[in-house]
Amino acid sequence: MREEAQRQIDLLLQQQEQLAPELYRDLALYLQVLREGLLHAVQQACFHLATQVVPDRYNQLPPERRQAFQQRLQELVQRTGTLLTVEQVIGLAAQQQRREHRRQRAQQQRMLEAFLNGEGDGAETSDEDDSRSAAADHAAPSTTPAAPIGPSASGSVHLSLDLPVSADLFDRGLPGLAAPQSSSQPVAPEPSAEAAEESPSSEQALLQSLFQMAAEGLQASSSSSTSSSDASAEQESDSAAEAAMLLAAPADLDTRVTAASLPRDPVLQLRWWTHFDRALRRRLRNLSHAINVEMLRVGLAQGLLPMNLLDAVLDGQVDALPAPANLLRLPLPLGQVLGPNAPSEVLTLLLRCSDLEYEQPRLRTCRKRLEQRRRALRTMAKRYRSWQRRLDALEAEHQWYQDHAHNLKPAVDPS
Repeated sequence: MREEAQRQIDLLLQQQEQLAPELYRDLALYLQVLREGLLHAVQQACFHLATQVVPDRYNQLPPERRQAFQQRLQELVQRTGTLLTVEQVIGLAAQQQRREHRRQRAQQQRMLEAFLNGEGDGAETSDEDDSRSAAADHAAPSTTPAAPIGPSASGSVHLSLDLPVSADLFDRGLPGLAAPQSSSQPVAPEPSAEAAEESPSSEQALLQSLFQMAAEGLQASSSSSTSSSDASAEQESDSAAEAAMLLAAPADLDTRVTAASLPRDPVLQLRWWTHFDRALRRRLRNLSHAINVEMLRVGLAQGLLPMNLLDAVLDGQVDALPAPANLLRLPLPLGQVLGPNAPSEVLTLLLRCSDLEYEQPRLRTCRKRLEQRRRALRTMAKRYRSWQRRLDALEAEHQWYQDHAHNLKPAVDPS
């Protein structure tokens, strides 16, 4: 049975290795068609803003300024086009993965310090603390020693539900939470607090055990939800739950999912593809922001939206109003407060793959071909996980029987 399971796994890996070059060519073709139609899409979006939203401002511009603006658009699109290759996009994905990994480690360190300091209510901090913690997402973790826990917090662990607790937090423990060590110098016990207060080392050991137990439970629930979400993923190709599952970063950085070459493992290849899509979306978002800056300089933009707001729109966290292709329309809730003449909404440029595919039939055809490959890859990944779990179970049974047979052997009499 083990040989059959291993043979099926090797066969799936061999089939996937043969299909990987075809997927790579389809991705390269998609990017090529995207580069060819990108300038036209940008010009159409800017044309709508200049002629339908602020035509008076565009008419007031001198001819030299208008020509310089058109030339600047071409330069930005050409510069982005050189970065729209499979190698460049996956290189950006690797940078995003490393940045996200550093941010998660810094966030874990901050949460650890909050636990050790007895600060469970993370949502009660001031606005200044929130801005400083957001700015420290890409900085090194703080090395400030934890303050001792007072008697009022003895024997209790305050956990706030507002903190982003996930399996990434508990997986393989937390950095900085060392195992309890016995002190070489004797410490005089305090009779008044000896029976009511635990030592710091025992409290750290309790925290570490709680983290390990939570990690096992979260990983078990994640594995069960993964198998149940495979069926729905075949019907919804862009499911947010699947993307969250595929992008769940482990405690250690896995560079295989952002390598320059496609991995053989179909499960890792799905994660590689998800990172690729995120990087492509980020590249188009950067171009959109650069064009909006140029339009603001010439006076053709109603305002400049921050990039984190653009990311929130792309992630579906902010609802946008209906707008033409590659344009973003958002309501301004402060319009009534600023006065009757204040604009009630803002219209800005935001390039999205869905809008580009809607406007370009060739690009839409390439996307359909890629989605067919994605469905086939999901089916292969599902079969691969099934055989891999079966092989692991058979290996565990084999090891169990070996250990059991070894214990049944009678002891050899040395005489």
